[in-house]
Amino acid sequence: MKKFLLPVFLFASLSGCLSAHTEMLDERTAIISGKGSSFNDLASVTHKVFLEAATTAQQRGFQYFQILDDKQGYRPTYVQNAATSTTSGSVTRTGRHSTYYNKTTTSTPASVTRLDKPMKETVVRFYKTGEVTPGQPGIWSVQSILSANGG
Repeated sequence: MKKFLLPVFLFASLSGCLSAHTEMLDERTAIISGKGSSFNDLASVTHKVFLEAATTAQQRGFQYFQILDDKQGYRPTYVQNAATSTTSGSVTRTGRHSTYYNKTTTSTPASVTRLDKPMKETVVRFYKTGEVTPGQPGIWSVQSILSANGG
């Protein structure tokens, strides 16, 4: 039972590891860092960062934001898999003195698996209505993003 529950627990806990964090540089400018697990793709992290930017803007009374700088990539993580060896066999006895022994050994060498975790760091500037032209390239509407995400 433990062998079954451990992979289920690990999958459930790792697949939900999508996060974003906001650090304000001044009253209008923020760095939003997003990261995911090896089960997430870069598009999921980008979505989380945009949602975090819109949420932060709304909480601070802004209606728009602009991306000033954007960096994205992958953080490699390495998982070591231990070597295993399994032996199975059988003993057959026929008569009083004849015994036959048969065995099979299967070995798997140790290995290292690389897991790439997506990350994104975006610098945004927040604006109020009247400070920018809505619909201008690079200007994002807070309400549009939040509405599209059920907010």
